This record gives sequence, C-alpha cells and structure tokens, in this order.
Amino acid sequence: MNDNNGRKRTFALMPAAIIAASMLVLSIAVFPSAMQGQTVLADEYNDNHRGDIDRTVQRTANTDALPQPNDEKKVLTAEATNAVFQPAAGLSNVFGPGGLFPFENVFDCADSLECGVSAGDNAKFVGVFEEGNENELTGYEATYTSPITYGDQQMEGHQYKIELTDLKWNSSDAAMPTRQPEFAQMVNNVGLDQIQHGSSHIDRSDVPQLKVAFLYGHAKVTDLTEDRVVAEDIFTHVMVGHIMDEDAFYRSMKDLPASPDLVLLFAVNIPNDTELPGVGQLSAEQAQSFTPLPEDVSLDNPPPVDYPVEIPAPRQGTIDEPEPQSTTWPVANPEQPLFFTFLVYQDTEVKLTTIDDIVGDNYDNNKKEQ
Repeated sequence: MNDNNGRKRTFALMPAAIIAASMLVLSIAVFPSAMQGQTVLADEYNDNHRGDIDRTVQRTANTDALPQPNDEKKVLTAEATNAVFQPAAGLSNVFGPGGLFPFENVFDCADSLECGVSAGDNAKFVGVFEEGNENELTGYEATYTSPITYGDQQMEGHQYKIELTDLKWNSSDAAMPTRQPEFAQMVNNVGLDQIQHGSSHIDRSDVPQLKVAFLYGHAKVTDLTEDRVVAEDIFTHVMVGHIMDEDAFYRSMKDLPASPDLVLLFAVNIPNDTELPGVGQLSAEQAQSFTPLPEDVSLDNPPPVDYPVEIPAPRQGTIDEPEPQSTTWPVANPEQPLFFTFLVYQDTEVKLTTIDDIVGDNYDNNKKEQ
C-alpha cells in the first residue's frame, strides 16, 4: 500500500493478522556446502570460542534420562512477494537523508522499517531453511528491481537476482574476520524457531523479537537486465518470521505476532581501501562499523537473564553467562564491489515440513547406500 508520497510502508498499513496459508513444497536447487554434519568454523579465529559450546554440551550431559525429541528432521520453506527496498540496516542509515550514501530524492527518512519504496512488481523470494544444514538443503533465490543507481553494480530499473552460495560466516577474502555469533555457530548458520531481535539483545537491539528462521552466509548477485554477474561473494543475512509483541513475551513467554510473516533479506559489501562516493576510502574497521553501529547495546550485552542460572532441584547444574549474541558482520571485502540491499518481502507463505517432503521418502535409505 502507498502513502501520500507513493512510498510503501512496511508495517503501518499491513493487515493486523498474521498470514497463514498452505503452500506447495518449493522447488529449489540444493546449494553446495563443505559443512555437512558438523559445525562451521569459518577460520581459526572462531576456534577460540569452542569452549562456549563445550560447556553447553557438558551442562546437558544429564538429559539421557529424559524423553528425547523426535528424530524427524524439520525444514522450513518460504515463498514471498511484494518487496520493499529499505534505506537503512537496523540503526545504520545507508541511503536515507544524511546517510552514508544518501538518496534524498528516493527516501524521505531513514527508519529501516517504515521508509521502504517498491522493489518492483516482480519481486519474489523462494527459500529452504534446514536447521544445521546437515543434508545441504538450505538455499534461497530472490529477485527485485532496484529503485536507485550507485556505480554500475546496482542501477535504477534493473532487475537483480540474489542467490545463496555458502553458509560461512567469514569469507576467505574478508579483510577483517569477526567472531561468529554463538547462537548461529551452534546450528551451522541456519536456525529455526530462534528469537533474534529485541531487548533480549540477541543479534540486534533495534527491532522487537523476530522468530521463525534465519541464515547467514554469502551470495552471488546477477543483473538480469544486462545478464551479468555484479558480485560473486558478498555477505548475506536472511530472516523469516514475524515481529513479536514484547509485552506478551516478557509477561507470559507467549509468542503473540505483532505483524504478518515477513522475509527480511540483506546483501552487503563495503570494500575497504576503495574510493567510495562521497566518503573516500574506509579502513576495514570503519567499513564494518555500520553493521551494527558500535553503540548498539546488543554488542555488549547477553540476554537479560540474571547469570549464572542455578537449575533448581530435583535437576541440577549451573549455566554461566554466554557471550553477547550480536557481533559485527564481516562485510569488508576489497575483492568485491560496493553493494547494499535490504529487502522486506511483505506477502509471505511459510510451511514447516520434513526432509522426506523435500527430497522423497527414500532419502534416508539412499543416503545409507552411498
């Protein structure tokens, strides 16, 4: 829907009820991965944080006596349309007035949730999220039309396709690798039913809790209008879910949707030591200081729990304070072009299914024979 200026508003004018619609199982290519059956550590930098996971395993060592969860592997599929192109990444003003690369003639404010403009009538997202990606089923493909021009890598009116290429946190060309967040590391950068946002300080602090599915990795961007690849390997983050009512969550631990289901997609690269329009050259540290901003409280705060947590009798154990879940995104890659896209797909259908639904009933037997 449009406001008086013709701009699409992401939340203010959307239906109050959450979208609930059945959908056919999506047909999507299986993307290659080198991480089958094990936790991804993008490089030796992340080895320093293995102790966090080891302690978690030790704390759950006494659960064998409890009923164990069903072994049926769950996969979330999502299909979405009606996308808006946003001017900001969380609290970071990128394209809004006064932003890093301002476009006052396109965006009239810099709020990352309310200032989007249409990303074209044919914008579409198709994705599969397999928690942990053990069977390498995770992948997504997204299309949109750019409302702005900067450089020759993103041009107004051109249609673009973004495809997931890997699920690594740090790319091999990252100028300044960063700590992989613990909650993402434990599920190989693909998770389901994980609260990521809000005053829990998990991932970010500027958006109320958002939950259903997420992934982190890298993507290829193709200009479909000119049939050329404009970026081979840039950082991407995708979330599928709804905004949660924070009052309901903190008073009763109830997930009460405050928005329809959405798909939020980031594809970002800010190359260091490259002349950037209007700002000159940035160091890797400066280039990565927008995702998130240094003053974001989520960078320094764990979830709002009084740690250490003592498990009451008859159970036992102590849970120590985890590291802050939020961490700086490794988006400085001098080998790739300047690129920023934040899309919110507003008409979204999701389905929680099983691996057999995706690849067929004989999948487990075929895997054993291999």
